[in-house]
Amino acid sequence: MIRFLHSADWQLGARFRQFGAKADLLRQARLDTLRRSMELARKHTVDACLIAGDLFEDNQVDERVVAEVVAIFGAFPEVPVYLLPGNHDPETGPDSVWHRRAFLAAPANVHVLRQAGVTDLGGAYLLASPLHQKLSTTDPSLKLAELAATLPGDSLKIGITHGALAIEGKHQPNDFPIALDAASRAGLDYLAVGHWHNWLADTDGGRIVMPGTPEPDQFDQEGGSVALVEIAADGAPPKVERLPVAGLQWRSMTLDFLSLDSSRAALASALKEWAPASTVVRITLSGSASPRVISEARSECESLTAPFLVGQVVDRSTVALSEIELQDLRSRHPILAQVLEDIDRLESLATGKSEPAAASSPLSLAEVQQILAGAKIELSALTPAFFGKLRQVLLQNLQEAAA
Repeated sequence: MIRFLHSADWQLGARFRQFGAKADLLRQARLDTLRRSMELARKHTVDACLIAGDLFEDNQVDERVVAEVVAIFGAFPEVPVYLLPGNHDPETGPDSVWHRRAFLAAPANVHVLRQAGVTDLGGAYLLASPLHQKLSTTDPSLKLAELAATLPGDSLKIGITHGALAIEGKHQPNDFPIALDAASRAGLDYLAVGHWHNWLADTDGGRIVMPGTPEPDQFDQEGGSVALVEIAADGAPPKVERLPVAGLQWRSMTLDFLSLDSSRAALASALKEWAPASTVVRITLSGSASPRVISEARSECESLTAPFLVGQVVDRSTVALSEIELQDLRSRHPILAQVLEDIDRLESLATGKSEPAAASSPLSLAEVQQILAGAKIELSALTPAFFGKLRQVLLQNLQEAAA
């Protein structure tokens, strides 16, 4: 019998640039979760802790992150840790993270699976197929079948590799596609994989498990856990228990101007349920409204997210002017009004959207191509979101200038 903890896709050292100065809080949360997972490994008296790729965000992570990670593992000397290079942190030689000083002088319980091979865990064999590049069309589990052929047929075999499960329509051909029967094909009792950040544990009769990221790094993910696996003997089905370890929750809501009162009420109710100290919040503004309403809503949302660990307001709304507002704009700012009409004409040609009745004659394709060539803009970049943002910026600047 063997019991082990299986995780992957920690992405330690992730930049989280979209959150500015608060990115440090998210990076530290992932290290805290790693320590918490090691405490679980100790609590359950596991025979090994397997990390199936992407422990780090990339091979350029800060030296301090690498040193702290190795120190966390070293604080649990009774837990053997086996680390597999993934596509984010492939084993590419001396320039990879696995050759940093901290790993070269790592504690005895830390093992980096730099090359394909077999490790005797005592009662079971660990067959590893690490990645040495970021992209490949080759199934990395094929190597595991070769390794398994060298072992006794009645031995307990655990494979570990990294890549996308070859589910039609859900993977890219160059994303290390792993066959859906890879475990049974190689005669493995369990195949520990990583790559996708959501939990998936029902492949190949339950012998292939994708545990997802232990600490979510995007909104609406189904990660936040590790797998506790127990296998009684060769041929016995693995018993897999999902253990929650995430310290943070990522929550998102939408404030829709098309149903402003109801969406505002739903937002207020949700915010009361979320713990500010451990929640990453995103509020998305959508729908159409006047510049004043959009500006007020944005300020309101920024105030609502301020108490949370990390807050983000994403504005995907579009500016809508009433006929009275348009007439006022034409009388006070005729040049800006003409610019907005030109935007309407350009959007009509680029997206097929019908033009307002008051708009001037449509632009010809030659006129559009001339305008775009001068501005060095591709026609494919002219999406509805692009035009909505363009109107919003123009009117917002006008409003700020008039304030």
